[in-house]
Amino acid sequence: MIEVLALAGAVTKIAGGISSAIQAGKDLNSVMPHFGKLAKLEADIAIAESGKHKGPLGRLTSSEEEGFAIAQAKMAHKEAMETLRSHCRLYGPPGTWDLVVREQAEARKRQKEALEAQAAARDKLFWGISLSLGVLIFVGGTAAMIWGVDRLANG
Repeated sequence: MIEVLALAGAVTKIAGGISSAIQAGKDLNSVMPHFGKLAKLEADIAIAESGKHKGPLGRLTSSEEEGFAIAQAKMAHKEAMETLRSHCRLYGPPGTWDLVVREQAEARKRQKEALEAQAAARDKLFWGISLSLGVLIFVGGTAAMIWGVDRLANG
C-alpha cells in the first residue's frame, strides 16, 4: 500500500542524501541503491496518480488532499531530479548521469510491474469474494423462498 501523503517527504529526503554523497565524492556504487529507491518512489507516484494504489471501493473515495499530495510529490521529484542531474554532472565522474538514468528506468519498470501485479491480485481477490458472497446470498434467498412457499402450501 502506498502512503500518498508521505511521498514528497521521502523523495526530498532520499534526493538530499544522494546529493550530499555525490558532492562529498562518494563512490557511485554506494549511491546507486539510493537512486533505485528514488526510482521506486517515482513508480509509486505514477501508480498513485492512476489510482491503482487503492482497492475497488477505495477508488470511489479519492480526497482532494490526496490529489494535492500526489501533485506535491511530482513537483518534489521533478525538482530533485533536476538538482541531482546538475550535481552528477558537476561532481561525479563522466557518464554518471547517463548511468543513473538507465538504471532508474530499469528500477522504475520493475517497481511499476510489481505494483500493478499487486493491484491486479487485490482486485481479483475482491471480485472473487464479492461474487462468492453474491452467490451465497442468492442461494440462501432461494432456499428461504422455497421454504416459505412450502410452509404456506403445507402449513
